[in-house]
Order: sequence, then C-alpha cells, then structure tokens
Amino acid sequence: SGDAFYCFCTPERLEAVRTEQTRQHLPPRYDGHCRDLSRNEVKRRLDEGEPAVVRFRMPQSGETTFSDVIRGDVTFSNANLNDYVLLKSDGYPTYHLANVVDDHDMRISHVMRADEWISSTPLHVLLYRALGWEPALFAHLPMILGPDKSKLSKRHGATMVTEYRDKGYLPEAMVNFLALLGWSLDDKTDLLSRDELIASFSLERIGKTGAVFNMPKLEWMNGVYIRGLSHEAFAERALPYLETGLKSEVARPLDKDYVASVGALVQERVKLLSELPELCEFFFDEALEYPASMLLVKGMEQERARTALQQTLDIAENAPYWNAATLEQLIRPIGEQLDLSNKQLFGAIRVAISGRAATPPLFETMEVLGSSRCCARLQYAVTLLR
Repeated sequence: SGDAFYCFCTPERLEAVRTEQTRQHLPPRYDGHCRDLSRNEVKRRLDEGEPAVVRFRMPQSGETTFSDVIRGDVTFSNANLNDYVLLKSDGYPTYHLANVVDDHDMRISHVMRADEWISSTPLHVLLYRALGWEPALFAHLPMILGPDKSKLSKRHGATMVTEYRDKGYLPEAMVNFLALLGWSLDDKTDLLSRDELIASFSLERIGKTGAVFNMPKLEWMNGVYIRGLSHEAFAERALPYLETGLKSEVARPLDKDYVASVGALVQERVKLLSELPELCEFFFDEALEYPASMLLVKGMEQERARTALQQTLDIAENAPYWNAATLEQLIRPIGEQLDLSNKQLFGAIRVAISGRAATPPLFETMEVLGSSRCCARLQYAVTLLR
C-alpha cells in the first residue's frame, strides 16, 4: 500500500548521518535517503542480495493525534517523527511492529504502559491505521521514581519482586503498595485489600505525575498486614523463614504448635518475615552464650543478682502451674525481698532465659520456653555468676 519502504542504508552510512546531525545540534533521525527509490531499483537490489530493512513511511507533514485515557488528546507534529524500522535485514520484526500485531491478534482493548512510551505511540497508531485496524485505547502511566525523583533503577535498590518475597514482604502488602504508585482511591485511604482494589480501580484516578517508591512506607504497610494476620496464619507464613534461617543445629522439622506459640509473642514487633530467625533464635537454641556482666542490670551487685536468680530457679522448679500469671505472682516478690527494682530483677531473669536485654513480655516468654528450658538456663546463669 506504500506505507512502508525498503531501506538499503548501511550501518556506516547511518552512523555518519547521526554524527553530522549531532554536529548541527539536530535530533538524530533517519534522513529519508531510500524513501523514493523506484520499484525497479528496489527489485534489482533485492535480487542482487543487497541487505535491506523495511521502514514505515511516516507522513512528513500534518499532525498525528491520539486520545490517551489519562492525559487526554496528545498531538505530535509528523515532521518530527522518524521512519522507524519495522523489519530488520534478517527478516525479524522490531518491537514496534510485533507489538501492534500481537495486540490486535489478542484483541487487546487497553494498552497501559509507562509514559516513556508516549513518543512511540504516533507510530503505533499509524501502524494500526495502515493495517486497517482500529487502534486500542492507550493509557500511559506515571513512572515509578526513586527518592531523588529520577526513574527508579538498581542504584535506588530496585530489585526483582522475588527478592521482596525472600525478604519477607507479604504478597497482599506488595500488591497494595504497588497499586498506590500513581493511583489512589481518595486522599486518605492507604490500606486496601485485593478485592477492594478490584472493586474500586478506575483509570480516571491514575495521576499524571511520577510516584516515588517509598521504602519506609512499604515496610510500614507490610508490618500492618503482618499484624493483621491471625496467629495461625502468621505461624504458617513464618515457618518457611524459620526453617531456612535458624541455625543448622536446631532440630528440623520445626514443631508447628511451638512456632505458633512463639509467633504469637513476636508478631507485633515484626516488619519483615526475614527478621524472624534473628528475632526468635533464643526460643530454639539449646545453649546460650553471653557475658556474665549482662546479668548485672542497672548496677546490681553480683551476689545479689546470683541470689535473685537462684530464688527464681527454686520457684521455677517447684511452680504448681507453668503459665505466665502463676510465674509472675511467684517471682515478683523476690525483688521486694532483695531490695531490687522490677527493672533489675526482671532484666536479670530476661538475660538468663534469653541471652538478650530485650524480649517479648518476660513471663509470657517463660511460659512458651517451657519449664525445663527455663530451669536449665537459670541454672547456667547462677553458675556463671559464681
């Protein structure tokens, strides 16, 4: 139909043209060298085996306008458009041709893509028309930006979505976060389930400006979704991260009921599931290692700390019921007897049973750890202070 033509320009000639255009501060584009070759010359050169590409014959005057669902009518001057290559010299199509043919064959109604493709859309619209097809509706989406407002890239920490999964981001949090990059329900709603997104989504609410990939907001959102899980669902999500992340000495497979009990204590503190092995390891380790000085909380004397831990051990070994309420009722008076503050007494016990200065609530932690493990660890702490 004359909407395309063979081009025999060599790479060397095209490079020379681009160099000269650059020297003259002109936009680099094809100079139309082969647009008007006669049919006979084209046939002769093809018959002689001369390499050729097929270029689209872009109109050289007038304008090409298309309607963008997000941006309204967008108009380009044809004089500034390029005669793009449609078929390479090896016969393979370029993206531009393959894209239009694929979308038509698959009956695509809406083409939603990044706004960096706007400059290619006039060619795509003209290709649809040249092939006698009705163009799809175009919606060019705002770019995702890094914190410095430039296009998101690896230098900003952009990575494969599977890596976010490995770090412990929940799929539902990731979907929610990504949906809000360039789209919003209103000016105040951040948390939307997948069903709510499906019900609420409209192209009219997509913005025109780029959206910043805000990592702190993603972590906050992930934490909210984690805290919203039931204890059973959280344990199910946590199990793979603990199985792969805990020390090799920990017996496998992990007990699901025990994982659920541990999970109930730490769920409120977790932002990423990948934090769980480090956060929970003392629940699974058989032996703890820490310096004796950690047991001397807030200037405690060594002998008084040892006495407090010995009395705690005696109570633990003889507790009628092993639950948080009973343990707290029996252990709390030790502080008053030895003139220790709760911070000193509970801090020393916490280090003894966990090897850490900070844990979930002390007596709930003891209940989950169990009698035998707590007693063994208290005995080790008493010995350490001797």
